[in-house]
Amino acid sequence: TIFNKIQIMRKFLLSFILLIFASNFLFGSTNYKSIEEVKSLNYELFEEIGLDENKINYVSRVIYSIYKKAQQITSYGASTQKGFSLDKEAEVMLLRVLTQSELKALDAVKHKLK
Repeated sequence: TIFNKIQIMRKFLLSFILLIFASNFLFGSTNYKSIEEVKSLNYELFEEIGLDENKINYVSRVIYSIYKKAQQITSYGASTQKGFSLDKEAEVMLLRVLTQSELKALDAVKHKLK
């Protein structure tokens, strides 16, 4: 029915807006060119959180990876399932090397990421 189609359309639109907001919130308006660029732009912030060199490298890789995935999803049209899974996917990858408190600290300053 038309009501069901409107509901589906609303959910898709909401998911798409959420994806764009999440990718913008997570990565700012930066267009990263490489993992090294992510690392160099945010190195002081990572040190401030208390991450060592290995953790900084890993976090930079995760940020770059999720950024590229969000960029690809946006360019091909957002899949609602993928849009919601990006933040969860990043959290799972980050928890492989970060403690819960380090992840919390990173989450608290993610709006400062360049």
